[in-house]
Amino acid sequence: MNTQKNGCVMISIIKKTISGLTKTRSKINHIIAGFSGKSYLNEEDLEKLEEALLGADLGWELSENIIESLKSPDEKEISLTDRFSNHILKYLQDMNEKEELQKVILLVGVNGTGKTTSAAKLGGYYSKDGETVSLVAADTYRAAAVEQIRIWSKQLNLQLTANEKSTDPASVAYDGVSSGIAISHDRIIVDTSGRVHTSANLMKELEKIYRVISKLTDEVDVLITIDANTGQNALQQAQEFLKYIPLTGVILTKMDGTARGGIAIQIMKELNLPVYFMGVGEQVDDLIPFSLDSYIKGLILTETEAVNG
Repeated sequence: MNTQKNGCVMISIIKKTISGLTKTRSKINHIIAGFSGKSYLNEEDLEKLEEALLGADLGWELSENIIESLKSPDEKEISLTDRFSNHILKYLQDMNEKEELQKVILLVGVNGTGKTTSAAKLGGYYSKDGETVSLVAADTYRAAAVEQIRIWSKQLNLQLTANEKSTDPASVAYDGVSSGIAISHDRIIVDTSGRVHTSANLMKELEKIYRVISKLTDEVDVLITIDANTGQNALQQAQEFLKYIPLTGVILTKMDGTARGGIAIQIMKELNLPVYFMGVGEQVDDLIPFSLDSYIKGLILTETEAVNG
């Protein structure tokens, strides 16, 4: 029964991943479709494909690798899909293994990346998996954020710590994590305010939040939420946050609304940070675990091709 359930969950993740990458896949496949029936790709064909790969934010190095493989006589018997997949896997082969997330998950990121929504959906994900979950509303700058996460917590029946009267996010974070530990909850998810990564004062405040939480437990992971639409700018955002706080990994949001979904590869490669979750819609179930295999398939295959393949 568990095997059957796990199989259904995996198929669901594949389908949602591929659906979320529709715009990115269309950008690449629009070019590839034009190569149908060709046994040889000329320089104009290769330039068009390279432009599509770069437009999807796969990056210069990886795009060049794929283009060069198409010129190689040693690989002409291998399908374009397999070559595409093989080169991405090879490109990412030195990446650190993704580890299980710990008890406390601190969400950080710039304004408008969907931290509060991601915090709530993450709580829903773990709760659905049978875990007890506490949410902590440590965004003390935006009143709407507290109300937003309060609505989510009631809808999902999750414990919430919030203090609208406090202007000190570190204090709220400390109280919320303390409370979650005291009642032995499996997972404590801390939402923080969006902050401009170039503001030293705001970043030092984030550093303080992490420091006070770490006094309570060493089981802390930090996930940065990144709007997939920002493309290469996402790398700079993460690099600035890394100067102040140890990032564990990434939640890529709004993947369903961008044609630049290849940015996940650049984030993993350039920052050596794993992507843990992808946001592919507005519903609570639309925050899904990131699967590299499903993601690569979603960049070039349709749902039918991926599931049946």
